[in-house]
Amino acid sequence: AFVFQDTGLFKTSILENVRASRPSATEEEVFNALKLAQCNDIIEKFPRGVNTILGTKGTYLSGGEKQRISLARAILKYAPIVVLDEATAFADPENEVLIQKAFTKLTKGRTVIMIAHRLSTVVNADKIIVLDKGRKVEEGKHKELVEGNGLYAHMWKEYNNSLKWRISVGKEVK
Repeated sequence: AFVFQDTGLFKTSILENVRASRPSATEEEVFNALKLAQCNDIIEKFPRGVNTILGTKGTYLSGGEKQRISLARAILKYAPIVVLDEATAFADPENEVLIQKAFTKLTKGRTVIMIAHRLSTVVNADKIIVLDKGRKVEEGKHKELVEGNGLYAHMWKEYNNSLKWRISVGKEVK
């Protein structure tokens, strides 16, 4: 199963968008996949719920919501190998938290290849492979790589520094 950075959904119902990965799935199986992908809030905001047709009459989803529908599709497919290509790229912080919860369900018992620039996405991975200009420069678990003082450790330090950034108006920040 694939979950891409730029998720394409069909101009059909939410139910059929998810069911596209396994057309023989029952409604109950689709509902379960949507629940595991943290999509309840999406379904609840539309009067027609899972029968809401996407892309018509102003019915559009945010990038993070599209990602979660795509994750539901991957969960329903239940493929032994899952490729996540920048699956949180278009997610705001709230959607990213929900997507991370969905990852837990999606990845259980499966081989996952995750391509990510957001380091917070890969912290719990069994193995992280760090590429620089297309070449592997490091490999290991998060803790090992941080302790190794290589490229990953540098990126992790910069990532953590960026979390401290604040915008101040009219005051000097120290």
